[in-house]
Amino acid sequence: MPLVNEKDLLLPALEEGRAVGAFNANNMEMIQAFIWAAEEVSKDLGEPVDLIIQVSPGAAKYAGWSLAAGMVKIAAAETDIRVALNLDHATEIEQVKKALDAGFTAVLFDGSSLPFEENIRLTRQVVEICHARGVPVEAELGKIPRIEDYFSQTEIAHLRTLPPADAVKIIRERAGKSVEDLMAKPEDVEYFVKKTGCDFLAAAFGSIHGIWDDIWPIRLDRLIAIQERMRIPLVSHGSSGILMTPKDAERKGIKLLKGEGTLLDAIKTGGVTKVNVATALSIAFIEGFIDAYKANPSEKDFRKFGSAARDRVKEKVKEYMRLFAGKID
Repeated sequence: MPLVNEKDLLLPALEEGRAVGAFNANNMEMIQAFIWAAEEVSKDLGEPVDLIIQVSPGAAKYAGWSLAAGMVKIAAAETDIRVALNLDHATEIEQVKKALDAGFTAVLFDGSSLPFEENIRLTRQVVEICHARGVPVEAELGKIPRIEDYFSQTEIAHLRTLPPADAVKIIRERAGKSVEDLMAKPEDVEYFVKKTGCDFLAAAFGSIHGIWDDIWPIRLDRLIAIQERMRIPLVSHGSSGILMTPKDAERKGIKLLKGEGTLLDAIKTGGVTKVNVATALSIAFIEGFIDAYKANPSEKDFRKFGSAARDRVKEKVKEYMRLFAGKID
């Protein structure tokens, strides 16, 4: 079917206490993996699963705006899955205009690095441009840091070798206070949404971009406080590194501190209705490709490796989709 407006996916999700997965695509194989995963999970659950495919300005530059959007449009036209196409982390109005011209059906404008009032001013400008063409806007408030802001690549490589509970302890000691200070404040959220007119909000609630595995707890208490001030579809960024469920926390030996929660908690009680996933899928693709090559280094048809990488991503996406639909506890 044709691409759908992202608002038609997220508003029902908010009322039903579920989330829609938003997965970043960089090539054809990723797009196929996302749609095939949605088709298979829909069949398994006996109910439709929606999908948001995201393209960053960097990915659009890599492939070309028309080609990046065109691949998604063609893939969506060949499935019964409802698919929205979102521009992820635009920082310039020119990027937004290119996305609209290419047929994107949602835009994230990220002004979180700007001073508060400047973020409001530019986000409002983006909202006016997009709403004139019927396209909803996601905005970002607070600061979602990167793991590289706190650790060197050598240190990150070491953290990846540790048991999850030990890695979380070290991250908490070095980054925990900073991450908390960067979170969005409920009173700022209410003011920001009213001033900008944005449709969805990526409000920082304790996640960190670039964590390699789902080990990091989020601040559920901050999410709930935000929802009490302003009921709006909230978006989870840095989701690859967020603990998925309370059972996962127990299995990994990670103790949740007061006010903390998991991704499942954020969806069920925190108002999170869109969950962005990029790092975990990039890692899955790379590992799938490398493993296939190592198993058959004499193979000259790289499609064999690409299909293995695609399958690895598809299985990871299926796991996320079941969680977002509330079918994993």
